[in-house]
Amino acid sequence: MKRIHLLIAFLLMAFICFAVTATAADKPSIKIKPYGFFKLDGMYDQNETNGNVAKYVGRQNGDDSDEQFNMTPKHTRLGLKMTGENIRDAAVNGKVEVDFYGSDGPENAALIRLRHAYFTVRSAEFQLLAGQTWDLISPLNPSMLNASPIFGAGNIGMRRPQVRLSYTAQPNNQTDITLAAGIFRNMGNDNTPTLTLSLADGEDATDGSDDGTDAGIPSIQGMLELRHEFNPGTSLQVGASGLWGQMKAESQLSTNTETYENWGAVGHLKLSLASGFAIMGEGFTGRNLGSYAGGISQASTLDGVDCVGGWGSLQFQPSDQVQFNAGGGMDDPKDEDLSNGDKGKNQCIFGNIKYNVVPLVTLGLEVSHWRTEYLGDADPSDNLRVQTSFILNF
Repeated sequence: MKRIHLLIAFLLMAFICFAVTATAADKPSIKIKPYGFFKLDGMYDQNETNGNVAKYVGRQNGDDSDEQFNMTPKHTRLGLKMTGENIRDAAVNGKVEVDFYGSDGPENAALIRLRHAYFTVRSAEFQLLAGQTWDLISPLNPSMLNASPIFGAGNIGMRRPQVRLSYTAQPNNQTDITLAAGIFRNMGNDNTPTLTLSLADGEDATDGSDDGTDAGIPSIQGMLELRHEFNPGTSLQVGASGLWGQMKAESQLSTNTETYENWGAVGHLKLSLASGFAIMGEGFTGRNLGSYAGGISQASTLDGVDCVGGWGSLQFQPSDQVQFNAGGGMDDPKDEDLSNGDKGKNQCIFGNIKYNVVPLVTLGLEVSHWRTEYLGDADPSDNLRVQTSFILNF
């Protein structure tokens, strides 16, 4: 009899434990997975550029021999991916990611820079995203070892705070059509209003605030994209995107104001083949795109800086161990919108090889040539860069 009681008690305890476990498993929770890479870059430059990250060539003024060597671990990235579990009728995900380009100070005292911090909620065909991540416009990037994928030399779009809504339709199993739009923080420089009051009246030229903030409204972005898979390994991604924002220059006492705009239109395409080849590129046009890395990242003006540009690249991956990339880009602001000494055109061509020596460990070699034209200079400024990278992925 006692054995029966013990058996019943054991079964009852097992049932309670199972019920508690099942209840805990059904409770909504977040699963967190770390990811990222450790990276050391070494860069030789024939002439002055931006140091660790090449974006354009410094003005040479006839001196074409200003060699530099930089070495940095700042491109190291650390991130957390968050996945919601046991959340009914929706998929919830999030990401936070940092690197160490938060300061131009000493290499051994780098500061953290926030790259991504956002979450998404997907239900059926709709997805809501809130936080900081890449712009909707210009969704592609060339595969480079340089920490900046030719921003200022044909590639535009950055990361910024935003709220966006996406709708994806699937007319068949091979095709996705996505329409997305959202509101974004508009960022710019602090310009002086055209009709500034005189300093004698106690009025400063600017109010010290970002002109995008002073506008009082967010910017808007939208994108339409089609993705089609012809067969396993062969796919096409093509789309168009655009942005519009308003900025307002104010004097210190806000008695003197002037509004101006920034806008951009972008087309993108990527074709991936089962043979390991991929071709991709983007083209853009717009005005006052400095905070989007357009117009060679030069400051916006009240009259506007118009610019056109684009980039293209070819990728070949013959095996899981080796990848080759080659490409180039160009950013060309309108000369009439610039002043003497401003950057008039910026170009880059590059080629690299990435080799996995052992699983998770990659060695890379990249050679790039940069040419920047300055308004008023007879000759452009050129730079040859050779970069090596040592990467541990996790």
